[in-house]
Amino acid sequence: MVDNHSRNHDNGKRLPAGKLPGPLLERLIETYRTDPDPDVLVAPGYGRDAAAIHLDGSGPLVVKSDPITFATTAAAKYLVTVNANDIACLGGT
Repeated sequence: MVDNHSRNHDNGKRLPAGKLPGPLLERLIETYRTDPDPDVLVAPGYGRDAAAIHLDGSGPLVVKSDPITFATTAAAKYLVTVNANDIACLGGT
């Protein structure tokens, strides 16, 4: 079985730990970008790893994803720290 999870599909090499290379991230964002949705208050983008979505009756929901590759050492710590930081930077609590 071939592990393609952390591979750069441009050249098949493993991605280094850390942030995705800028050109790869920009290409992925453009590939999967959809038409604007009026319920998306703050859309994710290059350098912005969180979004705010309008939900009826309950205020905005801040959601988050981070395209970071790294070793599994301290994965839980990174999961909480990175996600909480990005949500706070968007004004979420």
